[in-house]
Amino acid sequence: MIGHSPTDTTRRARGHAARIPGGKTTVPELPGEFVPRPALLDRLDAAGAAQVVVVSAPAGYGKTLLLADWVRSRALPDTAWVSVDADDDDPGRFWSAVLTALAGLPSMPADSAVRRAVRGSGPGHEIPDGDVLSWLAEALDVLDPPVRLVLDDLQELTAPRPLRELARLVARRPAGLRLVLSSRVDPPLALPRLRQEGRLHEIRAEQLRFDVTDTVTLLQSAGLDLDPVEVALLHARTDGWVAALRLAALALRRSEDPAAFLLQFSGDERSIADYLTGEILSGLADDAQDFLRAVSVCSVLPTALAIALSDRPDAGRLLDEMGRETALVERAGPGEHRIHALLRSYLRANLHRHRPGLHQRLQTVAACWWAERGEHVHALRHAERAGDEKQLAQLLRSAVPLLASADLTPLRRALTAVGPTARAADPWLALVSAIAHLEERAFAAAAVDLQHARLTWPATPDRELEVLRSTAELLAPPGIPTHDVATPPPVAGEGSPDVRPELTALLHLSRAAAELSPDGHGDLDVAVAELEECTTLATTHGLGRVEVQSSTLAAAVAALRRDHRGMVAAAGKAAAAALRHSLHPSRWSACATGMLAYADLLQGDPAGARARVETALTAPDPITPEAAFALRSVHGAALADDGERDRGAAEMRSARRELGGAPAPRVLCAALGVLEHRTTLLQGNTPVAAEIQRWLESRIGPTGEVLLLQAWTDVITGRHEVARAVVDPVRASAVPVLLPHTMLEIHLLDVEAALESGDDAEARGALDAAFAAAGTIGVVRPFALAGPRTRQLLADRRRPTGSPELEARLATLAVCAEPAAVLSERELVVLALLPSLRGAGEIASELTVSVNTVKSHIRSIYAKLGVSTRREAVQRASERGLLP
Repeated sequence: MIGHSPTDTTRRARGHAARIPGGKTTVPELPGEFVPRPALLDRLDAAGAAQVVVVSAPAGYGKTLLLADWVRSRALPDTAWVSVDADDDDPGRFWSAVLTALAGLPSMPADSAVRRAVRGSGPGHEIPDGDVLSWLAEALDVLDPPVRLVLDDLQELTAPRPLRELARLVARRPAGLRLVLSSRVDPPLALPRLRQEGRLHEIRAEQLRFDVTDTVTLLQSAGLDLDPVEVALLHARTDGWVAALRLAALALRRSEDPAAFLLQFSGDERSIADYLTGEILSGLADDAQDFLRAVSVCSVLPTALAIALSDRPDAGRLLDEMGRETALVERAGPGEHRIHALLRSYLRANLHRHRPGLHQRLQTVAACWWAERGEHVHALRHAERAGDEKQLAQLLRSAVPLLASADLTPLRRALTAVGPTARAADPWLALVSAIAHLEERAFAAAAVDLQHARLTWPATPDRELEVLRSTAELLAPPGIPTHDVATPPPVAGEGSPDVRPELTALLHLSRAAAELSPDGHGDLDVAVAELEECTTLATTHGLGRVEVQSSTLAAAVAALRRDHRGMVAAAGKAAAAALRHSLHPSRWSACATGMLAYADLLQGDPAGARARVETALTAPDPITPEAAFALRSVHGAALADDGERDRGAAEMRSARRELGGAPAPRVLCAALGVLEHRTTLLQGNTPVAAEIQRWLESRIGPTGEVLLLQAWTDVITGRHEVARAVVDPVRASAVPVLLPHTMLEIHLLDVEAALESGDDAEARGALDAAFAAAGTIGVVRPFALAGPRTRQLLADRRRPTGSPELEARLATLAVCAEPAAVLSERELVVLALLPSLRGAGEIASELTVSVNTVKSHIRSIYAKLGVSTRREAVQRASERGLLP
């Protein structure tokens, strides 16, 4: 459920809930030969209220049955159960199952937010705008008494989105929730941190292993009476592995010579798969064996699918009977069964090896069954296993809506499976592959895909194919050849029922992106109109990634228009959508987060900026080079504003240099170049400041921002009037300006220059102009970094700014603004020679100056760096970036 817009989330949750088999949220039944583990139940009971219970062990250690017994034997707290499967990589299905399980608890109040949301009726059933996961946590916070949620087989959950969401739920600690996780591997939830904080309660394989007493109980429940030596031998051979013991017991019941069996039995996994499972199957009739092989191709086995695979209307009854006979088939709930993983893997491998044609046919049947129900990911997985390129190609066409999802992994995997020949021969597949490659910025591969699409283009393409082509070609960067038509024409009827809304939304998004061209020649009004259409479709149909990208592009349009407030508002919408769709932190939310963190900086809140960026940088998927550049630069600036100037400047410098020649928007380069330049100047590092100015001019050309950098360099070296003259072309509108606060900075330059010359009246007039500019755009950081006389005037002033918002922000500025002493050019030359350990005389000889002059420079260097020895001077200069 989480992962969609609020109104659509509720609708899709009900749709997912309708498709979720009842067994998914039903506590498994205990087999007749189940061995109770009272000591482990007590251990589970000992978990603290604030602890996450993790039961982690390989397959066959009895995790599920232990937890099922715990839930059934302990009345409180009321427990919701979710059996996780591979389809839960779809966050909508996963969280819908969780909410359905929670809503079904007897203790859940009838008027609770959880029940209203799942029911989709009554006042307050709509999930509110904002962070849906926070909504769920708040709904669980108020539950008293608390409820327990068991997530079994959590290793099946592999997609980044639902795992990020689960991690956020763990971090949120809802007061009314006790979380229990069962998995074959440790879930990726920062367990070391939870352990350190005392929030982790663990049960692992060493606790789950059967001891000799447990082994005796298991054997007796199976009707076996072995002597102590035989029990000890079996326990030693299995090392207490529960699955091996259960399967050995089943084989022993059929064995005519138990002693010989025990001598041959090794108890390892291969032995179980190759010998014991075969022994069990040999005890079944041929038709029963054939039935099991047919249904083994699916890990998730609804009864209707079992009927389709086996062509037996009594499939449900047969599975129930086998469950009673072998304990290797279990009823997971109404209308759904599970075959033991070891048995299933054995059967599937056997079928694939000995009857490959039947294996392929059954996988094809499963693919079609899931496709008819709109489960594209599951359908593609079975089609891949079938190895039928024709069917896979057909399913890829129907799965095109996955292009609008956040995780393109199922599509990429299917495209790889269908093979390069099929991709090259089918324009549909070529274009889907091109869009997937463009999302990855694999431009060379995308160019090949587009070439294949051109070469195989049909004489009468349908509307969806035209839309797909236009989308791909509009997303392609300059230099990649597109269709014979230079500019793809609008597609008539693109909003008709003949074109799926996911494709129409992608087309609007790509058209808007095309108008934001690097050369600045795009039509921003067209971009806005396209984004409005895209956003409407995205919110209506729950297209999370598209909604986030659309709002992020809207923020970029506002930035190009120097509309700071508009940029912040649109980036905020993108961030809220990313939270609702569980796309934060991720590559999709990185750009919007960078914009918001930058806005935090400009509002004088470096701590807020740092918190945003540090969260964004934990994204599990790679982010784009320009997003990484933005986030790391803003983080460095925030560190500097917080007082860690050397560390911050080093991070900004590293981010800029790592960007290298990668493309980045001019506005972004201007904003981050100004940030780094001011930080570097305050650090007293004029050589690197000059490097930044050259870099920025090479990126954005002669603009007001490049002149501003030069002017601030002049101010810090005491050339105030020169600084004012440098920015005269900006005042005269003779050069373009990219940033909304550039004129604010120029007003503050004027204030400092006027105060330096003693003209207080002019200074106050310039300060009023700065206030007016700041009030319009909502930016205050430049005041904190103004010249020393300007900051003193701000501290002494009595006149209000005329804006309560601006007054409040000025009152809470938290920026470290004291500049470091600037070394002169000659001092920098001497400093560069200090690491060589040459004496003052040798340095003087090399520079052809007197020894006293060199000693004077060294004393000045020590004073400006705040050190007393050459070693300290070299170390301090290196920290400030003054030395390589």
